[in-house]
Amino acid sequence: MLDLGVMSCCNRYTILCVDDEKEFLDYLSSILKRYFLKVYAVLSAKEAYEIIEEHPIDIIITDLYMPKTNGINFIKKIRSERSAISAIFLTACFEKDFLHAAVPLGLDAYLRKPVSLEKLFFTLQHSIELIENRSSKTYVLKGGVSFDLIDEVVYATSSRKIIDVTQKELALLCLLIKNENNILSKSVIESYLWEFEPAAESSVKTLIKKLRHKIGESAIVTHSNIGYSIVLEEKAL
Repeated sequence: MLDLGVMSCCNRYTILCVDDEKEFLDYLSSILKRYFLKVYAVLSAKEAYEIIEEHPIDIIITDLYMPKTNGINFIKKIRSERSAISAIFLTACFEKDFLHAAVPLGLDAYLRKPVSLEKLFFTLQHSIELIENRSSKTYVLKGGVSFDLIDEVVYATSSRKIIDVTQKELALLCLLIKNENNILSKSVIESYLWEFEPAAESSVKTLIKKLRHKIGESAIVTHSNIGYSIVLEEKAL
């Protein structure tokens, strides 16, 4: 039985699963979708690159043997471009040459198939802890509002008075904060916040307007015809 308390923090994070065994991939992604904010499942490294180019990813779970490339070369390329993404090998291969080649990649884990769900989620919990330890807990937004990402609390920096935000506004703020160095397009925001429901044409614009009203106009920048980004004053430990 999985510990749902342990899994509760996963719903802020996105995960990409790469495996050429479709049946296993479907099973793995169906489990992870119960806990993570967004789960992508692809059968090849080529498809994975396309997902990573278009969407913010926090954790990658990948097989070692894949068509046209292997997991070692796949993660090497990812590491050279996006070093902050956590990576886990989940594979039937435990050959020494591959194990040695994996050491410099800074993997969170090298798991052997078949793996128990308990061990997999223990590893994912560890990955999330590493992600959160790499970044500050509290962010100070331009305009005098602070956001505690771990406890998901928005408050006035000077008075520490709590600012009431809706779940959608909170989800948007989390998404922007986790991608502080990126501009998120309208379509990316829609895919995260309205995954299971249709979004009206003006939904993102309206949500941005409501959130700005609460946290300050200067905290979110509109990049004409591109998207939106968060503006931080500093990070506070």
